Amino acid sequence: MKKAKGKPRFRGGMPRRDNVRYDRQLIARSARGALPAELPLVHVTAAWLAKEIVRDRAFTPKWCDVFEKDLLYFFVLRPAYRSKHGNEESHQLSRFPVVFIVKPSAIPAPAHVYPFDTGGAAKGAFAKQADPLVYLEDYAVEASHNGAVGHIGWAFSSLDGYYRGDLKQDIQADIPLSESVTLGYIDVARMGIEGSNQHDKRASTVEIASSHNVALQDNIDLVVFPKQYVEGNPLYDEVIALGAEVELYDWQPNRAPDEFQEEIMTIAKAWYVRMGIL
Repeated sequence: MKKAKGKPRFRGGMPRRDNVRYDRQLIARSARGALPAELPLVHVTAAWLAKEIVRDRAFTPKWCDVFEKDLLYFFVLRPAYRSKHGNEESHQLSRFPVVFIVKPSAIPAPAHVYPFDTGGAAKGAFAKQADPLVYLEDYAVEASHNGAVGHIGWAFSSLDGYYRGDLKQDIQADIPLSESVTLGYIDVARMGIEGSNQHDKRASTVEIASSHNVALQDNIDLVVFPKQYVEGNPLYDEVIALGAEVELYDWQPNRAPDEFQEEIMTIAKAWYVRMGIL
């Protein structure tokens, strides 16, 4: 008998389930109602791809080799990212990040919600902290905006704490040692704390996936560009016409794309504060 094909595996990544016997302990930990019912979503991509998205006037799902289906990925509130070559210095402006902040209503029914970047988890980004026996699929939280925010309420207590990546201090106080999924999540999420030896904001940034196109018109609130990319470029006016504001960061050549994350997070936070979100 031919053996059924299992879930895709990546060297060093979290183990995968070949069945649906999920042990989703984080759903029961959700603190629904402690924070707003839904939060803005963030899509980060390279400047060249951002131009294509604006031209198409839509975000379009692409093949995901982790879940083997077409998906479109967002983070909740935080513009956390690491691109494939994000730590490599470059003079090519097209490689540098552009951030879209999107209304949560643009994705009324998420395909899934996870408490960290599943691409990074599957491909080994959190291997030094992750429990090697806990399956990736078990970390899923309720696939809804309430589920995403409820997880943030439990793990961080406040939006400001979540934005910084600071887990609440007593997070392990009432968790039995047998609750391996919850404890495994905490181990991974500690990588998102500033000053961690393996610091990676993706480790505690909530991910929402969509299986459908998302039109840009009136669904994007803010786009953060490298200012040099929109100088003399019709992109700026095109984004304004779509109903969004534009903020700019000062790109510099021969730096790495990931080096601009803190500056972009500062810009986004200032906008959130101005909008009364943070």
